[in-house]
Amino acid sequence: MTMTSSLRRALLVGLSSALLLGLAGCFGSAPPVPKEQYFRLISSSDPAPVGNPLSGTVEVPPFKAEGVMGERPLLFTQDNGMKLEQRNYAYWTDPPPAMLRDQLIAFLGAAKLADQVVPSELRVKAQYRVEGRIKRLEQLAGTRNGGAITLELALIDKETDDIVASGIYEVTKDASGPNIDDAVHALNAGLDEIFAQFAADLAKRG
Repeated sequence: MTMTSSLRRALLVGLSSALLLGLAGCFGSAPPVPKEQYFRLISSSDPAPVGNPLSGTVEVPPFKAEGVMGERPLLFTQDNGMKLEQRNYAYWTDPPPAMLRDQLIAFLGAAKLADQVVPSELRVKAQYRVEGRIKRLEQLAGTRNGGAITLELALIDKETDDIVASGIYEVTKDASGPNIDDAVHALNAGLDEIFAQFAADLAKRG
């Protein structure tokens, strides 16, 4: 008795399915893909007022950043090593140059540094400009859990192009645990500390 073509196809499909199930049992199922996470830094909404405010408007362009420092994946170093790595599946909501600039505007505006503190994209007539550079923004992992942030900030008189005040501000904060969330909280505390010190330096300008 000959086997019909439809029966042969059915047997082949059955054998193929059994083989695939057997292979899956041997190698196990693939691990689940981690869920993407998005983080942001938010400056204090209630800073101390600047004691010696500026008259006029201050504009702030996006911060400068070199290489991976300006990209959205979170960075980390392991055990105080020299190797800087990007996190997989963990991102800032915005590129750090724009995110930190926006938070500085919010902080200095709430601290009443000047009549107005605005993003440079508005192209309003401004008397001063704040320039910033991100030199370090990373999670510390391994034997010490925390966050490290270093910013270079300067206030410039637009009419004379003179530097009114400037500094390099570096803060390392311990985190409450090893998770990325803990590191972001530490970085947020460090950011507030830097902004407060910059505002204090502006108040002491000559």
